[in-house]
Amino acid sequence: MKKRYAKQIKRAVVLALIGVITIPQAVIAATFNQNFILSDSDLESSSTMSVSRIQRFLELKGSGLASIKTNDPSGIQKTAAQIIYDAGQFWTINPQYLMVRLQVEQSLITRANPTQKQLDWASGYAVCDSCSTDDPAIQKFKGFFNQVNWAARRIRESYLTDLDTRGTTISGWGVGITKTITDGFGTFLVTPANRATAAMYTYTPHVYNANFNVWTFFNDWFTKNYPDGSLLQVQGERGVYLIQNGKRRGFLSRTALISRFDLSRIIIVSPSSLDLYEEGLPIKFANYSLLRSNSSGRIWLIDGDDKRLIETPEIFRSIGFNPEEVVEVPESDLKPYSLGPNINMQSIHPTGVLLQSLTTGGITYVENGIRYSIWSREILKNRFTNRVPVVVEQTTIDQYPQGDPIKFKDGELITSPGSRGVYFISNGQRRGIASQGVFDSLGLKWNNIIWTSDEALAIHPLGSPIDIGQ
Repeated sequence: MKKRYAKQIKRAVVLALIGVITIPQAVIAATFNQNFILSDSDLESSSTMSVSRIQRFLELKGSGLASIKTNDPSGIQKTAAQIIYDAGQFWTINPQYLMVRLQVEQSLITRANPTQKQLDWASGYAVCDSCSTDDPAIQKFKGFFNQVNWAARRIRESYLTDLDTRGTTISGWGVGITKTITDGFGTFLVTPANRATAAMYTYTPHVYNANFNVWTFFNDWFTKNYPDGSLLQVQGERGVYLIQNGKRRGFLSRTALISRFDLSRIIIVSPSSLDLYEEGLPIKFANYSLLRSNSSGRIWLIDGDDKRLIETPEIFRSIGFNPEEVVEVPESDLKPYSLGPNINMQSIHPTGVLLQSLTTGGITYVENGIRYSIWSREILKNRFTNRVPVVVEQTTIDQYPQGDPIKFKDGELITSPGSRGVYFISNGQRRGIASQGVFDSLGLKWNNIIWTSDEALAIHPLGSPIDIGQ
């Protein structure tokens, strides 16, 4: 889509985004790593939430902070959401982390009726394990505004700045530096893998008494739940992963990636967002690769996630496959693929062909003797880029039995003139994006939205909306 249309698309679509619907976040298998509590971007991304989104999050959690207002040092009355947002912006600290800290220290995000003492020492700042909150030396840190701002300020000015300038924090924590922690759950050796984790242990030097809770709440509340069909990549890293059946599948070659997906659909995510997905089987070969087992000698065609046996050498030759394209592989490389239908003499066009009617001009896709209608130019371009149709009589097309219409690829963003909003295609379904905030927070791109016809949109069954609990 051309750049000059991007703003027009955004204006047209943003008002049509469906109303916010809160849905349970899918449970994703994850393992706590005491050496990696948060990624650096998880801690330092200050633009993750607006004031209104923070306010909405507090309301969704039933937090008493949603209705609390207090004065800042200049006497201006502010909501708790505004105070959290402002502290995040001023000190370049993620407001999501600040809310997690308020929860870990005083349960303020889920507590409907916090006490004044809980508000006064909201982030636990300046209160050590053996300290009294009545200590005159710490009274200047008392109060909700002070607690939020000092928590953010100390992380930024002392911990992160010290790590950047001298490699350790004031208590000796640093990336790659191993220290021993003993708390109520045992004795642990901790080696922070990044600056954020070193800062977490400087703030609270406990594994399960504190930092496990930071990790748990942050991942439960704020780590994005990307739908199947998403392409994810960590900023600065080369690997690209396909989310499929709730797992991440890495591409072992660039050819395997570009044979299946448009690279503009890649979403940049934090390491912690990617790490929450269990590792799935990697994607090694390009679509329609020809693989010969080095043990059985049989030749298989890779078709998506299926392997299809070419029954005889005669069939291989009659279809016109090139022997030079066959790659010999160990049997273990074939095991991850599901068994698809064999390719035999009845398998006309096993890799598919586009047929264009000489009578109507309409284009149909034929594969394995079945014809599949293509309902829009956008689907044709999305699924069959650079493939040239063969012009035939309509009677040639009609001889094939009719299958289901061709859908957009998983991972695409689509909309139409009569639709209610923007939809993400996942497992063949169209899943509505719950709000503009969700769209932006997931790292989706307005330029990637495909406008199509209402009819082409409707062939995708309506799935559950996509929300991230914010």
